[in-house]
Amino acid sequence: MSALRAVTIANTDRGGAGHGLHRAWQANPDVRMVALADPVDEGREELAAACGAQRSYADYREMLERERPDIVAIARHWYDDGRVEETLAAIEAGAKGLYVEKPLAPWADQARAVMDAAEAAGTHVILAHRSREHPGMQAVRARGTAGEWGPMTRIRAMDKGDHRVGVEESMIHAPHVFDAMLYLVGEAPVQVSGLVLKDGRSATRADAAGRTENGAGPIAGDRVSATYLFPSGVIGTFESVPVGDGSYGSDRLGVDCYFQEALVTLRNQPRGLFHLLPRGDVFPTGDSVGWEEIVVDEPWAPEGVDTMTWSNHLHGCELVRLIHGGEVRPTTCTGQDALMGVEMLVGAYRSHLEGRPVALPLEDPSNPWM
Repeated sequence: MSALRAVTIANTDRGGAGHGLHRAWQANPDVRMVALADPVDEGREELAAACGAQRSYADYREMLERERPDIVAIARHWYDDGRVEETLAAIEAGAKGLYVEKPLAPWADQARAVMDAAEAAGTHVILAHRSREHPGMQAVRARGTAGEWGPMTRIRAMDKGDHRVGVEESMIHAPHVFDAMLYLVGEAPVQVSGLVLKDGRSATRADAAGRTENGAGPIAGDRVSATYLFPSGVIGTFESVPVGDGSYGSDRLGVDCYFQEALVTLRNQPRGLFHLLPRGDVFPTGDSVGWEEIVVDEPWAPEGVDTMTWSNHLHGCELVRLIHGGEVRPTTCTGQDALMGVEMLVGAYRSHLEGRPVALPLEDPSNPWM
């Protein structure tokens, strides 16, 4: 079987190659990185050399036309309309699989357009969500599903709480934690209620006029809070608020699963930090209940390989498996899960602006700030 031909679409001035997506197949004998596109000359040569691309292009459309790749990495983490156009162009060019930096798209109508095109063409889509590929997260899901801690009552998701809090950090980090939420609960929410603040008051469309975040807009808000209803009765929450001096980083980023008899925290992806409190909530008491680390039996990444590189490798292998006829598994970070994550965030904004809970999937998937 001949190796699959892969290319990367990057842009040094607009998000580069994301978190190393262009290197996802360096250790995969089934894939050959044949080309990389980047309109910035200096960045293009550097990125191409880093991933071993045989050729480089300034124009991604020329690359797609000439190379006719099997796999395309949509690598840059910059969320303008151009990135959506790149994704659609890769599908139109006949790609069998896409590896996409999060989010799939900034707005739900765009994400739906991508997935509609992908499904019509038979193109597999994998997202770089850094969640369900980790064996620690898989172990928590297995133990929770087995009923070890009683029923799940709620799940809380949060970002890093740094200087970007609000709609900017939500667009960057909510895709990670929403994917974890969907995986751990095992179903998609059916309703969302959202609240967005700007300078301590309710954010309005007037605040959003002319404002963009990482290329996407209009949009506004420096605090975000959302509550989700899952069909099983689990309550989900997401928050983007400042925490401390903002230096906790990935140690805060993640989800907390509240079971009736235990609280399990899952933070710091893709490295993965997992802890258990054998009680259904955190509150001061006179007993000696303390945190226990959940340790996976096998090392998460091989010795000498950083966790981001290993995460990309696993996602890349999963995409190859799907292209060769493999079935989607619960641990697959699919485009459909990514689409629901976009709906969850955009739904929070629409709920806030309309002053009511809204159903998911959204009746109106467009940018609600317009």
